[in-house]
Amino acid sequence: MPTGFDDFSERAHRSFNDLPEIQARNRKRLADAMQGKGFVGTPSEWWHFDWADWKNYPVSDDPIPQGQPNSH
Repeated sequence: MPTGFDDFSERAHRSFNDLPEIQARNRKRLADAMQGKGFVGTPSEWWHFDWADWKNYPVSDDPIPQGQPNSH
């Protein structure tokens, strides 16, 4: 991928194109997969996606029970 985790340099921007072919292809592959499922990419972070209509949902801060078996 174009950068390491949580890199906020220009290199992390979706519009940054001075990349090796494999990195550009992998970035596009991720974007195509995420956008194909309704997510929208953040312009300044190649790895960051939000649900297209996320503003229509309230923020939730529900506690996660600790020590509980996974119910899935």
